[in-house]
Amino acid sequence: MHRSITALLVVICLTALTGIAAAETQINIATVTNPSLVHTKAAVWFKEYVEKALPGKYVVNVHHSAALGSETQVLQQIQLGTTQMSVCTTGPIEAFVPEIKALEMPFLLPSYEMADKVLDGAIGQELGKKFEKSGLFAIAYLDNGFRNVTNSKRPVKTPDDLKALKIRTMEAPTHLAIWRAIGANPTPMAWPIFTQLQQGVIDGQENPIAVIHAAKLFEAGQKYLTLTRHVYSALVFVANKAFIDSLPADERKVVLDCARKAALQGRGFIRDNEAKQLAELKAAGMQVEENPDLAAFRKATAPVIETASGETKKLVDQIRQTIK
Repeated sequence: MHRSITALLVVICLTALTGIAAAETQINIATVTNPSLVHTKAAVWFKEYVEKALPGKYVVNVHHSAALGSETQVLQQIQLGTTQMSVCTTGPIEAFVPEIKALEMPFLLPSYEMADKVLDGAIGQELGKKFEKSGLFAIAYLDNGFRNVTNSKRPVKTPDDLKALKIRTMEAPTHLAIWRAIGANPTPMAWPIFTQLQQGVIDGQENPIAVIHAAKLFEAGQKYLTLTRHVYSALVFVANKAFIDSLPADERKVVLDCARKAALQGRGFIRDNEAKQLAELKAAGMQVEENPDLAAFRKATAPVIETASGETKKLVDQIRQTIK
């Protein structure tokens, strides 16, 4: 009798635990950056907001520092539904949503204010719809700042100063085209790249101030920083569309609102800290060229914009019209 009662209690406990587990929807969100960068910060803020707003219903698991692979691999996992979400750079999204390359065009978006106007308006909504054909869902846009180039070899003021330098780029055709047009030797490579820079496998890289600062690239031999601001580096809160559609309507609204709130917080984080981070890079010994020949860089990269066709060209034209 004692054994029967004990066994019954075990069954009851297991049933209860199973019920609890079933009540919690798991959301796996993956980033390639460490916790100090905005991709992961936004994912953590999202976790905090969701778990507070829907206690006991959702558990958000943040996988950072490329624990689940590169951004391209994470996007493939989101398509399959094995990972539900990411805060992802637009470059790798190009392979899944070709029209996103409109945001990657050199010197197209001139300021944060204009970027917000474009992405928070009709263009951002239209672009978001393009994700659905790949089984993805664009929840919200944030950013990582404007991209700048660093290198270990020499000061850079004009495109000629970058001739033949091995510059790491994202695994995105548009970024490769930009750096070929400039005359550098672009080398696509997944993040992180500290070791490759340190060992001289590549001479330089291009990223926003926040990334250069957080990754301490000056410790990897990146002595020279040039403020080219050649591309606005948008990020996307992206999810598996089927997963989003499967959520109860009221909970779906909360989840999406939490992602949008985290995205806005991410924008503020980047913009509020940029000047301070640049000052700290200078203090760490980086030589900063604040007034490069931007006219020469624009001229060199203008042909890249002219390669846009179809829906991408339509979006580029709409962006140009919006920022006039």
